[in-house]
Amino acid sequence: MNIFIFGDSNTWGYMPNVDGYRKDAPIFQYLNSQVWWAELMKEHNVKVNGLCGRAIACDNPWLKGRNALSTFDVHFAGAQDVDLVIFQLGTNDCKTLYNLSANDIAQNLEILTEKAKALTGAEIMIISPSRLVMGNKVTDKYYVGGEEKTYLLDGEYKSLAIKNGYTFVSGFDIEVGEDGEHLTAKGHKLLGKRVSKALENFLEKE
Repeated sequence: MNIFIFGDSNTWGYMPNVDGYRKDAPIFQYLNSQVWWAELMKEHNVKVNGLCGRAIACDNPWLKGRNALSTFDVHFAGAQDVDLVIFQLGTNDCKTLYNLSANDIAQNLEILTEKAKALTGAEIMIISPSRLVMGNKVTDKYYVGGEEKTYLLDGEYKSLAIKNGYTFVSGFDIEVGEDGEHLTAKGHKLLGKRVSKALENFLEKE
């Protein structure tokens, strides 16, 4: 199966870093073999497009080209010949500065998935964001109310998937690290197994 994965820093493989928002902070990335999608590469042809700071419909004030909807044509230009598109987005949309509700975020994701469906004709899988854990200088500053918002998003994404016939994978209870935002190596491993199982179940129904 040809799979295109479109996501944010947890797709890119960003290691948890409580100093990550500091301009001079060192950024560390997991090895490809440690990121959740490595599990899929064992049996499928997988192309990954993950960008730190990417949101569904918001312009990142620190990083250019992170608005998924406004950059859709650029990033999906080579994704027409795919069977499945997996979206792992929504964490950055929970930032306080964007002032979006969980319902707003889910509605924006629906627009994005519809564009992908129209372009590729592929099946769609959506992964809900992991729970934003408060109590550190990253989430307490940039994600006020984020924990509740990710809880609500889990339900919103599931409803969106049911409505449109998409495959849904919950990432809400997946472990994040010291910054309360990014997956641990253990979290990536669990998510990889969860996505692979969901794909296996989908293929059995075909």
